Amino acid sequence: MPESYNYFKEDVKEFIIDKLPLNSKILDIGPGIGTYSQLLRDVGYKMDAIEIFKPYIKKFNLEDKYDNVYHSDILDLKIKNLDYDFYILGDVLEHIKVNRAKKLINDIVNSGKHCLVAIPYSMEQGEVNGNKYETHHQPDLTKELMKKRYPKLVHLFSNPQYGYYINKELDPNRVDRAYVLHCNENYAGVAAMCAKSIKKYSDYPVIVYLVDSDKYIDVDGVSTYKWEAKVNPIHNYNVTENGNYYIDRNDSSLYDLLIQKPLIVKHALDNFARCVAYIDCDSIATKYVDNIFDYESEHPMFAEGPFDYLHINGRGGAWERSDLSTTLEHPVCEIFKIDQYRRLDKRYRNSGYFLVNTLHKKFLNEWYWMCINPTILSNPTYYCPFHEEGTLNPLLWDKHIYDGLPLIYVNIVNDKDTIDEVNKIDFDGIDQDLGSNYIHNNWFKVPGNKNRLLFYHGEKRPKVMGEMIEKLGKLN
Repeated sequence: MPESYNYFKEDVKEFIIDKLPLNSKILDIGPGIGTYSQLLRDVGYKMDAIEIFKPYIKKFNLEDKYDNVYHSDILDLKIKNLDYDFYILGDVLEHIKVNRAKKLINDIVNSGKHCLVAIPYSMEQGEVNGNKYETHHQPDLTKELMKKRYPKLVHLFSNPQYGYYINKELDPNRVDRAYVLHCNENYAGVAAMCAKSIKKYSDYPVIVYLVDSDKYIDVDGVSTYKWEAKVNPIHNYNVTENGNYYIDRNDSSLYDLLIQKPLIVKHALDNFARCVAYIDCDSIATKYVDNIFDYESEHPMFAEGPFDYLHINGRGGAWERSDLSTTLEHPVCEIFKIDQYRRLDKRYRNSGYFLVNTLHKKFLNEWYWMCINPTILSNPTYYCPFHEEGTLNPLLWDKHIYDGLPLIYVNIVNDKDTIDEVNKIDFDGIDQDLGSNYIHNNWFKVPGNKNRLLFYHGEKRPKVMGEMIEKLGKLN
């Protein structure tokens, strides 16, 4: 079909404007109705088009939409002899037989030029209105097959129906996937052990954002980024009987530190990776850690927590479905006029583990904007006692985002013994609430599938974390 899907068009426009100088010359191969001219030409780019089916040139007024329009087959031309900086193949590759399509992509990449490729996934199509060129010769294209068949292209955006790809050289400093952690100087040792546990099983880079600190995380495959936020030091911690410790949620400085999270992740998307998995730094990864990227979606994916209604300092929860005015999130919903009743029968999401890509930067901006609302900042321990989660969940409800990561972690409640307790479990596909059965702790909930157990969460003593990493390694 000459029309193109509307998926991600504004994101593609933003990406091209960001990466491609305005004096670049663009060739739109198979322009169809002129979708990319309508998207980019008014920005100031010089754009030509090459169309194989002559009737389309007149039917869609292509000569009014491009500087020059050529009636020809791109496969008959030598790319190295063409004077263009950027090639657009929007809904074109699937119309070309595999060997010739692979040669075309290789010729573009080998010429030192850049390209954008957009394709529908798993789509059969024959001749349309007498145009034999509309036939799909690659109806089998999927995200997995694109990676195998066209290794010189990298994934940019996609959903289950449609995907965008670029050649690697267009964005040389950005990797496809990365892990991101953030903490202050006091947690640097904890973050180092978390990063070490991830790198034990993953080849993806880990970026640790250290807030207002010049310290360096010395772990192979891990980068340290100094994030300047001028957050007041945090000195209040609660120590458990076994010597582990946890944050004091009544410390307002902690709120200032944790609301850096959406800004930090957006920075990582802007500069380092197309897709980011954010990980709480007091986490220890298992060998299944990379499975988190299998959950990438059109919307941000936040992890399911053990409870759907939280309590703190005698507040929270709901006695009746018809009255949610006692929940911790009620005051925030009142500020932003959000219908909290959308949460009924839905899971509460935590911000300790989440997956986002470059399509979700607007969401991250809005999340931060809610976090810095003046009313909330005047009393964060009241409005957001669980910090950035206090605005996250109302935002998700407001946008009707109810899907997310499943339960992917276990809370550590008894040091290394937690690993032994989990190892006894018969994973039957159903999440198990085993607090009362095993360790008498109501936060001890275990994912139903072993390959969904990606992290042990909550240990903050680097030495003990190291012992747990070693113990998990011996079990593999």
